[in-house]
Amino acid sequence: MTSASLPPDHRTTAGILALYYALTAIAVLLVLLRAWVRLHLTKNWGWDDTFIVIALAALLTGLVVIQLQANVGLGRHVIYLENPKQGFLEILKYSMIYQIVNVSCAMITKYSISLYILRIRDSRALRWALAWIMLFMTLATIGAVVIIAVSCIPLEHLWNKSIPGTCLPPSKVYSVAHVQSGFTIVVDLALTSAPVIILWNVKIERGRKTLICGLMSLGLIATISNALRNAYQDGLESPDMPYDVTNAAILSIIEVGTGIIAACIPAVLPAFRRKKEPKPITNSFHDRKMARLRRGQPEPTPAWQRSTVNSDSIAMAEAKSPPEVVTKVSAP
Repeated sequence: MTSASLPPDHRTTAGILALYYALTAIAVLLVLLRAWVRLHLTKNWGWDDTFIVIALAALLTGLVVIQLQANVGLGRHVIYLENPKQGFLEILKYSMIYQIVNVSCAMITKYSISLYILRIRDSRALRWALAWIMLFMTLATIGAVVIIAVSCIPLEHLWNKSIPGTCLPPSKVYSVAHVQSGFTIVVDLALTSAPVIILWNVKIERGRKTLICGLMSLGLIATISNALRNAYQDGLESPDMPYDVTNAAILSIIEVGTGIIAACIPAVLPAFRRKKEPKPITNSFHDRKMARLRRGQPEPTPAWQRSTVNSDSIAMAEAKSPPEVVTKVSAP
């Protein structure tokens, strides 16, 4: 190949890493804020919070794998790598690992969103619907992970040709990946539309209803990224794979990153609700009376206005009988 026919040494590595680090930083902040809200503010930690923490751990694992790929030449044309053959195989190895982490992170995020929906409305029918949806999602994800893991037997043969082994045709591997992606798109659409359907007839403020539905709809960004990623999946089979896989890598990063962010935003809203401050009081009789009521203090009662009450009448109200109760003064 002559120098005139060589492609320019264009690198997409910095853009890939910048995107992943930015989305990961936002996801970490939101998960930490969500943990503070659930543990300190609302004190109602649930399984949806546990699953989102696990999803964040998978996202961080993916970041490490992408960084390792970048270190050996991800985002560069293979001819410009220091050791083109070895670099190509190293990136291919890390790519297989990242695919397993990516689909696992997406599935765990869906678990968290499903359980969060049950916080909005918990009914038997909804539980069964979400259970069936996530069952099919889980089976599709397990199938994709298994196919990736056995795409070569042993798997190391994929990047180390000195080890004897056999590999599945790439078309079969990508067919399973497309099926898993299709299930993910269907599940995303179902989980995005569920809050809208649930909240349609719920009597809450219209603004709050619109806000929750809009925030949950942010998951559509992950859905669109997943759909577009399929169009660039063939970059893994390209002779210039380290560079041609750029679009697929970017879309997969957007899919898992925005998925966690969209799952966390509705859960952290209580941290931004403004508390109503009481109006300043003066020394007037009315304001002193209102201040005592706000503090839960009883109003002082003159001695001539006190008398005793039959304890049977207080038992009717399921309250303990006090030693003295204020009653109205009746004429003799």
